[in-house]
Amino acid sequence: MIRGLYISASSAVSEGKRIDTISNNIANANTSGFKKDMYITQSFPEILTMKVGGESLSIGGVRMPAPFNYIGTMSAGVHTSVVATDFTQGHHDPTGNPLDVAISGKGFLAVEANGGERYTRDGSFVIDAEGYLVNKDGYKVLGEKGYIKISGEDIKINEKGEITSDGVLIDRLKLVDFQDYSALMKEGDNLYTIISQEWADNDKAFEGTVRQAFIEGSNVNSVREMVDMIAMLRTYEANQRLIKAHDELLGKAVNEVGRL
Repeated sequence: MIRGLYISASSAVSEGKRIDTISNNIANANTSGFKKDMYITQSFPEILTMKVGGESLSIGGVRMPAPFNYIGTMSAGVHTSVVATDFTQGHHDPTGNPLDVAISGKGFLAVEANGGERYTRDGSFVIDAEGYLVNKDGYKVLGEKGYIKISGEDIKINEKGEITSDGVLIDRLKLVDFQDYSALMKEGDNLYTIISQEWADNDKAFEGTVRQAFIEGSNVNSVREMVDMIAMLRTYEANQRLIKAHDELLGKAVNEVGRL
């Protein structure tokens, strides 16, 4: 019964965290360039169970349980393995704004934020009071030459990310990609950072294309997330009932069985 409490409790904790993950996905269903998270769990290591007081064998002078005394294996429930990000591309929506860009294929746009280089799929850009290209949070967008300063009216951004203003080439957007996306970690403000310097050489050539006047939507399917949310809530409630049942059984064991 004690083990049953542990199993039900670990499952309830796990489902609670899964619900938090799904809630965050739903909250960002309309966030440009947002990539949904997936909550992955795994079983605690299983242990072998045997009959108590059964026959045993003598092997090299050491008494060992007989093979037929093995009952099987058991686990103490589930625990969090990892929260992974699904980097599947979202849909592209036209905006009519020549400063907006969306990446078709794999890769990221680079911005300067929090004292370093960060990466994003959100290409909602504007020009600040100083004439620099920035994202909606005010972080400067990076080009191959550094900050991108734009003057002029007729702004063009081709599929290679090259920016021209009134026919004059200004710079090219810094477009990056990585061999292993598990090296990236969400940092807030729809930005990603590299986990550690060990992954610094994880970059690869950018092979995607840039679409001007488009924005990439999130890859969250709201209907599917709501269905998953309902399923998780039912599982959580089932675990609550199991915990209550185990608690009542323990109460009977202490107060009634102990009297016999």
